Amino acid sequence: MEKITRNQKVVMSVRRHILFIFLFLILGILLGILYYLISPKYYRATAAILKPIGSIETLDVTKKTKDTQDTGTELFMSILTSRRMYDDIIEKFDLSSVYGISNVDRVREILRASCNISASGQRVISISVIDRDPIRAADMANFFWKNLDRLLQEMTITTAKKNRIFIEERLVSTGKALQQLQEELNQLQQANKLLAIKDTGEISALATELMTKLATKKLELEKMKRIYQPDQPEIVLLNAEIKDLQKELDRLTFYQTRLTQILRELKAQESVYSFLTAQLETAKLDETKNTPFIQVLDTAVPPQQVYSPDIKKILAIIAGLIIGIGILVLFFDVLRFLGSI
Repeated sequence: MEKITRNQKVVMSVRRHILFIFLFLILGILLGILYYLISPKYYRATAAILKPIGSIETLDVTKKTKDTQDTGTELFMSILTSRRMYDDIIEKFDLSSVYGISNVDRVREILRASCNISASGQRVISISVIDRDPIRAADMANFFWKNLDRLLQEMTITTAKKNRIFIEERLVSTGKALQQLQEELNQLQQANKLLAIKDTGEISALATELMTKLATKKLELEKMKRIYQPDQPEIVLLNAEIKDLQKELDRLTFYQTRLTQILRELKAQESVYSFLTAQLETAKLDETKNTPFIQVLDTAVPPQQVYSPDIKKILAIIAGLIIGIGILVLFFDVLRFLGSI
């Protein structure tokens, strides 16, 4: 009879402990839910980019090796986790005001702790950002790979790029020289009223004709001087005509000389311009081959699910602690009733 009574006490104690565990479990769950409701919510946005196929210099698939691929991946990871990258994000999103901290070093530490950049065994680099604003979290994750592409292009100043910049500058200066020479040619033709004459051969023929006329008039003047006095109208008129012919011949000679120079310079500049245009296309093709680029696999989108605090994890921890402590207490209580302690 005494043994039955002891067993009953043990059963009653177990029931009482189970009831307490159940009540504490409900209380713990309610407290966990309350904590979840009042605590700030954090969201995680993730973007994914592909690792570089080959070396950063060539990006040539046919030359792909494990060393060049690892080198490119290391370069990507180094830039993504660099201080410059984090400082650009801080400036872009004004995180000092967002976090309410004026110390940039502290802001950078918080940002580093909020970001996770990892390279998987596959050809994927994952970029995750945790923030209280889901839209800002997505924008920050996307800014990582956008800024990575910009920094790569900024730092990878290849020979082709330098060559392209040099050719573009020369092309612009050559174009200005061509425009200036064309303007000089137009002004020269308008000033001499010889707009239709652009061939130096025609000008030479015209100059020969003028020289013939001039020689004829001079010969005629010599003959008339033997007959008439210098102040005779015929002599005066012939002298004026000779002066006009000489003036026209001088003007034509100057025009021919200057026109020849301009046409020669125009031809040379046009040849240079055509050559530079062809070289520019080649330089652009070379630069396209040498310019690093980012292949985006997944663009980050504003998350809807709360990342932290995790209500499931909170409830699981509370339930595990309460049940574990309750079972432990029940175990020792049962031993005490059985007289083992």
